Amino acid sequence: MAKGRMLQNRISKSLKMASLSNDTVRLLYTWMLSHLDVNGNFYADPVMVNNLIFTRLGHSIETIASALDELAEKGLIIRYEINGERYLNYPDFQEKQPSLNPSKEGKTEIPELTDEALACARAVKEVNINKNNIREGFTVWEKLHKKNASVSQELLQQKQEAFLIFYKAYPKKMNKKEALAKWMKADLPDISIILKAIEKQKVAVQWQNRQYIPYPATWINQERWTDEIKEGDYKNGQGKNDGARGNWVPKEYTPDQKPAFSEEENIKKIRGIVKSIG
Repeated sequence: MAKGRMLQNRISKSLKMASLSNDTVRLLYTWMLSHLDVNGNFYADPVMVNNLIFTRLGHSIETIASALDELAEKGLIIRYEINGERYLNYPDFQEKQPSLNPSKEGKTEIPELTDEALACARAVKEVNINKNNIREGFTVWEKLHKKNASVSQELLQQKQEAFLIFYKAYPKKMNKKEALAKWMKADLPDISIILKAIEKQKVAVQWQNRQYIPYPATWINQERWTDEIKEGDYKNGQGKNDGARGNWVPKEYTPDQKPAFSEEENIKKIRGIVKSIG
């Protein structure tokens, strides 16, 4: 094995070298170059690499193993295995050593990279790539899941806050827990639509009598914000009977003043009108 190898200055312009994660990986690549045999091969065991290349730097085996993984992923080395021993090869070694003279070098003890070993190395690399893709895919899914969970929690909180607004505006405060349960399950429109519906229904004839106001849970379950409230003509002297259990609204009341009349009061009103006409 030679005492050194040629390091061309174009290495400083290499995009692959620049893309490496840190200078330890770059240093390993350049220092390992001087230890390659005549075929561009070296040991791939992280323990041997650490002992032979970074003898005095005190790097951990994990750091060296990670650096070798990165060099392999970038295509700067090819790792292969023969008889249970791991080796590596610099694929562009011959090209970057134009003055190489095999006859002046001793016999190497590192097995040469065969076609079979290369095919096996490529298969292993493909498996590792698939593993990384699965791992990255799971990481992305996990992040999205956490993000969606966060969004869902935020929407849940917003819906609970909207219920408090609804319940405060609703005129009948009964069975709040059941109402909340119905609210959380319901497919609701914007809270502004619900509040407008409540304001309109508050002045409806039927709601002037509290016993006819639905429980909030019922109102939500039946989607009563979709109810249409038909108002009478209060300007032309006509009264209105909305069919709500005989409740009658005379012309002199505006919608926000509508009182509820009992059946007896309705009869008195009607008799008075009939008498005045007669």
